[in-house]
Amino acid sequence: MFSYLQRQRVNLQLLQESSCRELVHLLEKIEGNKAIVLDDALLGPIGLIASPSLFSDRGIKLLKLDKETRFPRDATNIIYIIRTQIKLMDMIVSHVLRTKEKGRLFHIFFVPRRSCLCIKHLENKNVYGSFGQLEELPWNFYPLDFDILSMENATTFRDIAVDGDPTVLYQAAIGLVQLQRIYGRIPKIYGKGSMSQGVWDRAKQLGAEEKLLFNGEKGIIDQIILFDRSIDFLSTFATQLTYEGLIDEFYGIRHNQLTLPAELFANRGEDDVSPAHLTAEKKTIILNSGEKLYAELRNKNFNEVGRILARNAKEISAQMNASTQDKSVHDMKLLVDKLPVLLAQKQSVAVHTTIGEIIRKRLDAYEFTDDLTAEQEFMMCEDIERPSTYIEDLMAKKSELKSVLRLICMQCAAASGFKEKVLNYYKRELAHVYGLEVLLKVSNLEKAGVLYTQSESRAYAVLRKTLNLTVDDAVEIEPKDISYVHSFYAPLTARIVELSLKPLGWQSLKSQINNLPGPTFEDFQAQLIGIGGRHTSTPSEGSSLNIPRVVLVFFVGGCTFAEIAALRFLACQEDNNVEFVIATTKVINKYTFLDNLT
Repeated sequence: MFSYLQRQRVNLQLLQESSCRELVHLLEKIEGNKAIVLDDALLGPIGLIASPSLFSDRGIKLLKLDKETRFPRDATNIIYIIRTQIKLMDMIVSHVLRTKEKGRLFHIFFVPRRSCLCIKHLENKNVYGSFGQLEELPWNFYPLDFDILSMENATTFRDIAVDGDPTVLYQAAIGLVQLQRIYGRIPKIYGKGSMSQGVWDRAKQLGAEEKLLFNGEKGIIDQIILFDRSIDFLSTFATQLTYEGLIDEFYGIRHNQLTLPAELFANRGEDDVSPAHLTAEKKTIILNSGEKLYAELRNKNFNEVGRILARNAKEISAQMNASTQDKSVHDMKLLVDKLPVLLAQKQSVAVHTTIGEIIRKRLDAYEFTDDLTAEQEFMMCEDIERPSTYIEDLMAKKSELKSVLRLICMQCAAASGFKEKVLNYYKRELAHVYGLEVLLKVSNLEKAGVLYTQSESRAYAVLRKTLNLTVDDAVEIEPKDISYVHSFYAPLTARIVELSLKPLGWQSLKSQINNLPGPTFEDFQAQLIGIGGRHTSTPSEGSSLNIPRVVLVFFVGGCTFAEIAALRFLACQEDNNVEFVIATTKVINKYTFLDNLT
């Protein structure tokens, strides 16, 4: 169903199909005409699990959950697929009380698990008797691409660090157990950070309770590396300079979809072979590795994108304008058969050329280049011990608050904390310019550990040199190092993964990353013996050197497309002989992360 998920040894289509079967099983338990009502947070993710035909073939209409949601008259079963939130229960209660038709029955499928609190709320509102099925859909991970899994939980870091709610850690642990149930036991576990350790401790406990899970032989995944977002805020707030990263920062990629004004594409001569859906006002473009051109462009530094688009346009033009002279009938037939593919490729080039042009306009703006210069100075640890004159100028001009806060957070990360007088100065100036309410946002950033005062540790300044995080002679076109994703800065998390691939990598890294927040830990899941287990020696345990090892990298709190691009770059290096599966609570960028905290 989703063929683009099958490109690696870890076939993520198996996870998608498992999740889809769970949904179909629950739907088939309910007889009669159905309508499905989705809360806003699940409208996009459900498309990563089930194709539209699954619902259309069964005559099921999909509706958005709203106070004024109107149900089809012929729908005798209303099925809510929702997150476990009390405010959503209140909407459902209003629907039940408002709907008077006889014979209509309501059902709830909770994602990712059934909530006793929500059910109790229905009982307190005296509507519990109106419900038939109250089930759960254990959708812990959504496959975004052949190598990316996302929990699609944008508030993970805030929930834990600001609100003190660790629920998502348990959900992530269940997700890890689910992955091992499908792909087998993961023998080696490495991690950094208190949230990461919380996830693993819970996963280990759940795995011990599910003993059959670990009685089997080693699975496809050789090891897992867990990271807290808190160990590397600098990479979070840094501007991404890859094609996909810039699209996300400027326009937002939601569940593999990009929505832009249709007028931007009006003069491109698009027709029915377009890979996107065009409406009167908006054009929605599907972005995943199923499209060959996007798969080639997505991880490139933006300065290389123009060259790739020009080369593709030239190749397509040459094939379409090939001379028909001296061609046999068979050759002509082959050319005609190939035309639909060539037209689709031509349309793809046109779409990405348009996107590239509008991004280039944003990159050429003075505001962008000035911001980029300031943040790169922070990365180099230049002038970070006192208030930045550039940030002061932005506040004097009453620039957008999130842009100012982002740079303040970057400076704090580069300095490994502010001196108390510097932090107090920024607070005072922010309050004067943007009003006292801004201090509530600053308070949340302090609770989250994004803004803080200095201790004796200068973790970033030390790691910048020992791990070579900033590269003076970085190459953006046909690069040799992961630093190309930020033009000269290598994401700390990706650099740690790179060094961990070397012999004794994690052991040699432990002493270097101990100054980062949270514990450094490692574990090993041996096969259980005596409860159905047996000593085995399988080829996957290391007898074949030609088979690439598979590493699952899990970001608790979110990761950026730049970090994903860096890991994909490492996977492409023959010396590493590795495949990555990247799991995250949510793909984030500098603005979405900041917005969720403030």
